[in-house]
Amino acid sequence: MSRSTFLPPSSTKAQPASNVSPLHHSGSTTMRGLLPFQAEVMDEGLYRLYERLRAINPNVQQVVWALNVALNQHGWAIRTVEDLECFMDAAEAWGQEND
Repeated sequence: MSRSTFLPPSSTKAQPASNVSPLHHSGSTTMRGLLPFQAEVMDEGLYRLYERLRAINPNVQQVVWALNVALNQHGWAIRTVEDLECFMDAAEAWGQEND
């Protein structure tokens, strides 16, 4: 399954540098108490949010923030790069299965 990105591969639009990464590597203790995202959590509402975010093409930090606003209500969070990749894979699979 190919993973889509929020930026087109040939994008020449410079992205501002950030001193703070919105995600941490595996093993991070940030957002303690929230479960890391798992594919079985994906539903129509999360998929539609993912599609809207792809359409407006925000930076990664804004994507994670928006997704976590929706996920945190249910005790879930995207805390690591791996969590974000899992979310994107789950959204792609959900979209293919439900189109």
